[in-house]
Amino acid sequence: MRGIARIGLALGLVCLVAAVSLAAVNYLTRGEIERKKAAELRESLSVVFPEATEFRERPVPEEMGKREGVSILTSYEVLGEGKLRGYVFRVSTMGYGGMMVLLLGISQEGILTGIQVLEHQETPGLGSNITEEAFQNQFMGKSIDDPFEVKKDVQAVTGATISTNAVLRACRGVIAYFKEVESKP
Repeated sequence: MRGIARIGLALGLVCLVAAVSLAAVNYLTRGEIERKKAAELRESLSVVFPEATEFRERPVPEEMGKREGVSILTSYEVLGEGKLRGYVFRVSTMGYGGMMVLLLGISQEGILTGIQVLEHQETPGLGSNITEEAFQNQFMGKSIDDPFEVKKDVQAVTGATISTNAVLRACRGVIAYFKEVESKP
C-alpha cells in the first residue's frame, strides 16, 4: 500500500512541476506572441490594401456583424494621405474543415483591393489552395456589384468547392455589410 502511495505522490509532483513550468513559459512568452501576431496582422492588412498608410480599427457590433453565414469580427478604416480610402474587414466563416478567417479590402469606390486567408483548416493540397496567390488574385479589382459566383466570375479551386464557396460567402457577407453600413455617408 505504501508503494502505491509513493508512486501516486511522485506522479502528482511531476504533474505539478510540469503544470507550473508550462504556466510560467506561457506567462513569459505571452507578450512576445501578441507582438508577433500584431505585426503579422499589420503586414496582412498592407497586403490586402497596399495603398494604405494607416489602419484604424473600428468595432463592429456583434448584432450588426452577422451576414449570410459570415461574422465580421473587425473592421479597419484605411487611410492614405490623410483621406479615407476604404475599409478592410476581418471575417470568419465555415469552410470544409472548420472555421476560416479572412481579410477583405474594399475601396471607397466599391472595388475589392485584396483578399487574404489568415487561418483555415482546409484539406492540404485541395482546400488549402485558397491561400494560393492565383486564387486570391482573381478577386482583386472586382466590383461589389459582381455576383461572386463560381463559373460566373470566379474560378473555383479544383476539388475544393466547399472551400471556394466559403470564400465567396465571406465576400458576399462583407459586401452586404459594406453596402448597408459603411458606404452610406
